[in-house]
Amino acid sequence: MGRMVLIEVHLAPGIRTFELSEEILRDTKAQLMTPESARAVGFGGLPAPPEGREVRYVAVLERDSRWILNALEADPNVASFRMHEVG
Repeated sequence: MGRMVLIEVHLAPGIRTFELSEEILRDTKAQLMTPESARAVGFGGLPAPPEGREVRYVAVLERDSRWILNALEADPNVASFRMHEVG
């Protein structure tokens, strides 16, 4: 199947929602999560989001991560992101 990565997405100040396109979600089978939903599916060691900032997580196979990273780089609602290897 391949190695999984978790991409931590910090939204720009004042931004409360974040979405990936239907095409990206369909083709990569990425899972977009809030901190609460990420903890619920087993990502228990996540730090609390910075005060007043929204954070989202994207779980995706490493081979498809470049597609997600390119989308994040082009999104003005994204302030920063980090990729973490899982397992």
